[in-house]
Amino acid sequence: MKEKSSVHDIDPEQLKCLFDIGRDTENSDGKKGLSQQKADLLCRSLLKPLPLDKSEIDILPSALGQLCHSIGLLAGATISELLSSPSTDIAAIRRIKHYSKQLSTQAKSTAENDVAIAMYYAAIAHALVFHDKRITRFSFETLENSFSCLAKERWISKDLSVLLRAAGKYCREKARS
Repeated sequence: MKEKSSVHDIDPEQLKCLFDIGRDTENSDGKKGLSQQKADLLCRSLLKPLPLDKSEIDILPSALGQLCHSIGLLAGATISELLSSPSTDIAAIRRIKHYSKQLSTQAKSTAENDVAIAMYYAAIAHALVFHDKRITRFSFETLENSFSCLAKERWISKDLSVLLRAAGKYCREKARS
């Protein structure tokens, strides 16, 4: 009897991440390299839904709010989907920025911190590229440098790299004018 494939439940980005995790994941000593650890963590982080913010949880009865927050029922789209969609509301992009900043302060490793920072800058990049809004006080020159550095990292996903490069170009043009 032929078994049905359950791959149809996985979108192409998730499938790519799964394949990437299995490819080139170990050094000769059997341990993951830092770059691969970051790539894996970034992929997992982007595939999570954006957690509810405090105001959304506060309107729910306490037990229901905690349950929904824990299992992500009301959280909706993944962070990756939100960052890649031009129609994502700027309020959601600001939430990603603040959530990433919070993750950075709570990071227990270099990899966790670097991934949180990448998501933080991806939110800023999204706001610039898709909404023509600067949601940070960083100068365009500083942002261009940060976007350029991040886009060159091997562990940054292709989609994020494209977004970061577009934001870098946006910042170059704004800095000139």
